[in-house]
Amino acid sequence: MLRGSIITVLSTNEQEAFRVASMLGKRDRGEERVYYRKVGELVRSILIPSPNSVLDEAIALSISSSFYFRVNNEVTWLDGEKALLLEASGIPGVVLADDTNLFMKYFGELGISRFISEFREFDVEVPDRGLVYVDRAFNVKGVGVVVLGYALTQVSIHDKFIAYPMNLEVEVRSIQVLDEDQDSVMPGTRVGLALRNVRLEDIEGIQALIRPGTRFTNSINGFTRFRWSDDAREVHVIFNGIKVMGKIEGNGITLTRELPMASGRALIVNVNAKPRRPRIIGYAIINA
Repeated sequence: MLRGSIITVLSTNEQEAFRVASMLGKRDRGEERVYYRKVGELVRSILIPSPNSVLDEAIALSISSSFYFRVNNEVTWLDGEKALLLEASGIPGVVLADDTNLFMKYFGELGISRFISEFREFDVEVPDRGLVYVDRAFNVKGVGVVVLGYALTQVSIHDKFIAYPMNLEVEVRSIQVLDEDQDSVMPGTRVGLALRNVRLEDIEGIQALIRPGTRFTNSINGFTRFRWSDDAREVHVIFNGIKVMGKIEGNGITLTRELPMASGRALIVNVNAKPRRPRIIGYAIINA
């Protein structure tokens, strides 16, 4: 049965990010910012989010099991922001620094500094989080509604899920991975799922497929705030690829929409931070 690892590559130099990704896999013909490599039963997905969108970077990291961070000799505030985002994610990775001493000067107090090394292939399997992150939905003639995303749980044909946030039950009709049909896949795999008994207009704005019986929360009680961040009232909370708005109240966050619970870290981002100030507020540890 296929299983997967999901890797996010970050760098302020987009060409360098693509170069690192090319050493880990091959570009998919239909997805400019995703590379793949199949090693036996392991499918490695390498994500290169736009360096100009902190939310895209946060979403990619929130579904990833490891990272690569490429830092050159000219360290900027954007390198600092990406370093804080990686720190907030809590996942392991590989830091590729042109100048190790320079990196340690700026980021030595961060936990990610222990990941400095030469280039190496580094895969970490994705734990079962009880959902499928969805990034695209469309109709296929003769098939019906298809969603693309990343299985963050085991998925089999005939499994039933709840489409989030519209709270609509759907059934998996078929599964494809790298254009090959599968009966079942393990967490971490990039999947195309054909859904039964649903119209495309019924799931407009879908973000995930959630296991029936999953608990939800409309608040986060306690979070770790980075001392480098500015104060903020309204923030984005990103968890397992799902993005919701929230309001900081004391050391908690009230969410504008319920968030499906799983064990992991939620990233807290303030897109309205002052210019050249880190937009990464911190993170919250969520336990299912």
